[in-house]
Amino acid sequence: MSIDFEIEGTLQPYLEKMIKNLPNGPKLVMQALSKKDWNKEDLSLKARVRRGELNFAVCWLEALGFAEFNSAGRQKLYSLTPLGHSAFEKFNDLFMDITEEEDND
Repeated sequence: MSIDFEIEGTLQPYLEKMIKNLPNGPKLVMQALSKKDWNKEDLSLKARVRRGELNFAVCWLEALGFAEFNSAGRQKLYSLTPLGHSAFEKFNDLFMDITEEEDND
C-alpha cells in the first residue's frame, strides 16, 4: 500500500526543520537511496557511512517515514518511500548540506 503525501501543507515546515537538524549520516544515506535501492553492505559503501553508523542513520530515516526495507532472502534491501522521494526532491538542498563534523579524540 502506498500513501501519497502533500508536502505543500502543514507538513512542509515540520519536515524542513527536521531535515535541517539531521546529522550527516542520514543525509548521506538519503543521497545514496535517491539513486537506487541498496543492500546494507553496498549502502554503507555508496553513502560513505561506516557500518557501525549505518543503523543509526537508517533509523532516523525510517522514523521520519523516508526509508524502508524489504527482505530479499537473507538480505534487507533499503529504499526510499514515496514520502522519501517527495522530500528529497522538495528539500534537495538541505539533504546536500553536509556539515563539517568535529573529532572529539
